[in-house]
Amino acid sequence: MNQVHFSPDQRPVYQQLSAQVNQYFRQQGIAKSGDQRLYRKAILIVLLFTASYAALLLLPSPWSLAAWFIHGIATALVGFNVMHDGAHESFSASRRLNRLAALTFNLIGSNRFYWAQKHNRNHHSFTNVDDVDEDIDALGLFRMSPHQRRFWFHRYQHLYVWLLYTLTSLFWFFALDYKAYFRQKIAQRSFSHPLSIADHAEFWASKLLYLLVYVALPLTLSDSTTVIAGFLLMHAVLGFLFAVVFQLAHIVDQAEFPQPDANGTLSDEWATHQLRTTVDFATQNRFLTWALGGLNFQVEHHLFPRVSHIHYPALHKLLQDACAAQGHPVRSYPGLWAALKGHYRHLRQLGQHD
Repeated sequence: MNQVHFSPDQRPVYQQLSAQVNQYFRQQGIAKSGDQRLYRKAILIVLLFTASYAALLLLPSPWSLAAWFIHGIATALVGFNVMHDGAHESFSASRRLNRLAALTFNLIGSNRFYWAQKHNRNHHSFTNVDDVDEDIDALGLFRMSPHQRRFWFHRYQHLYVWLLYTLTSLFWFFALDYKAYFRQKIAQRSFSHPLSIADHAEFWASKLLYLLVYVALPLTLSDSTTVIAGFLLMHAVLGFLFAVVFQLAHIVDQAEFPQPDANGTLSDEWATHQLRTTVDFATQNRFLTWALGGLNFQVEHHLFPRVSHIHYPALHKLLQDACAAQGHPVRSYPGLWAALKGHYRHLRQLGQHD
């Protein structure tokens, strides 16, 4: 297929929304990056992450399994609240602190360079576009887009998908990372630039460190059965949380799946494309907003990824009014359960027919 792209014409929707958001920050006299609220939360999450890791090493079985379980939750919290903002350079005004926050992804199993290519460059640019957005490519196990081939077993995907979600992080860290590394591309789109010597060294050092921290060291302090069970339990929790939270923003019955024309051109401007393919959920739930790092405000995040998630609730009302005035309202589910049902309905519908 031709290189997917947006029309080089003017971008009136984004320009107007951006002007209003910039005006908001000027009037409030605050930075777009994180503030003390984010830093206090990050400290709490890192403490939980560290304490649960120490517990899984030191506690005897079966208590250590509970620690592995909690560590899976803590790892997801690090990803949602620290790594994600750092990778988008919105954690702090400091470039070094953003890089440090992004590097937590290496610590929890993956690689920040891979994430930048997969998430920042592909997913945020071409959300829900087949062969570019790897987030909707499940290697045929699930049918997430109406443009994908349907197999007979997809008829049951709305049932078995929840079990397979527990394998997400294992498959991600131990298969997709290596696939991208050796192919030098995500889906059908090549990396933005070749890996440097430092990038190669970082990739292999991080993978080795992860095995040392989560396999070798625990094996010196506990039996292999407990370590293997705990490691799989941790990834089941982490994978399920990662998969469900990110799916609820795009793989739902309120989202669309635009396709480019024969020349690879997408019909909408970029901002309109994001409003068609992205959905908020549970925006009034303060606990979920805190725990998920604002990932329930995905419309705000996709339009302004360099703004820290701390500011998304304040931007929500502003964007609701501004987008509605332009005829592109913010799509949203009122609560978590409604979003889960939207995901379930979407998978069931795509599994039944074309």
